[in-house]
Parts: sequence; structure tokens; C-alpha cells
Amino acid sequence: MLSAEELHILSFYRASELAGSMLLGKLALHTNHDHLRVPLTEQCLEEAKHAWMLTQTIDKLGAVPTKITQTYQSELGKVYGFPESTVDILCLTRVLEVVALETYQRHVALRGVTPAVKETLEAIIEDEVGHIDWIQAELEKYAGGPDGEKVKHAIAASEAASKTVSEKFYENPLIQRYLELAT
Repeated sequence: MLSAEELHILSFYRASELAGSMLLGKLALHTNHDHLRVPLTEQCLEEAKHAWMLTQTIDKLGAVPTKITQTYQSELGKVYGFPESTVDILCLTRVLEVVALETYQRHVALRGVTPAVKETLEAIIEDEVGHIDWIQAELEKYAGGPDGEKVKHAIAASEAASKTVSEKFYENPLIQRYLELAT
């Protein structure tokens, strides 16, 4: 059985994975960069798979995902603004993947995590590492070219925006209560 706090957190993860999938799908459809179309489509599929894994875990534990309207992506977009280039998109995707990886790793390390939740998050963690490696390799290609300074600026701006959003996430009373109980 899930506590209200853990259900909220898992529902937030699920909603964020869905939002990430939809965003990556749109990027795959609309990108003018042919070499990005296939990997963006693959990442879109994997993010949807993560959302489904979380949905199945919540269901297996006798709950229904709660409605979450503010995802990490939506909040990051408010702080960062509209991405204007492929570099911006890659930098934002990178911080989203890094935050997901770090958040899931922290969650798995908490005491008293439901075994089914731990198993699901550990499986997702494996995929997130691959996503980060791919994005980092793409950014390094851009950084070595004429857009090198733009890449550095976009990385710094996306990391600053992500820090702001992360701080807001941890201000949520349900999140604070869950972390207090689990540490």
C-alpha cells in the first residue's frame, strides 16, 4: 500500500515522464536536423515506457495515479523560457535527464521504499544513464564547433533554471513529509 505522499511523488514522476515523452515526440516530428529524428523518437518511446512502468507499479500497489498538472518540464519551461535552438533543446533535455536520474537514485536510497517502487526506479535509472550519455555526446559535437560559447551559456542557463525548479519541488509539503518519514 502506498502512502498519500509516495503516491503523489510517483504520480509526479509519471506525469513528468509523460510530459517528457510528448515533448520529445514533438521534437522528433518537427526537427530540421535529420540526424536527431531517430534518437529523439527512441527517447520519446523510452520516456513513455517509464510512465507506463510507474503506472503499472502504482496499480500493482492498489492505487490510481493522481492528477498532476505541473510537471518538472512545465515548470522548467516557465523559468527558462522557450528554447530557441537545438542546443537549447539538448541542454534542457540534459538537465531533465540528470534531475530524473539523481531524483530516482535518491528515492531508491531512502529507507522503507516499497520493493516494487525500488525495482521500477532501478530499471528506469538504467535507461536514464543512456539518455544522458547520448545527449552529452551531442552537446560535445556542438561545443567543438562554432557554437561552443552558445553551448556553454545554454548549459549554464538550463542548470540555473533547473536548480530553481528543483528547489520549488522540494518545498511541496507532501514531498517534505515523505522525505521526513523515509530518512
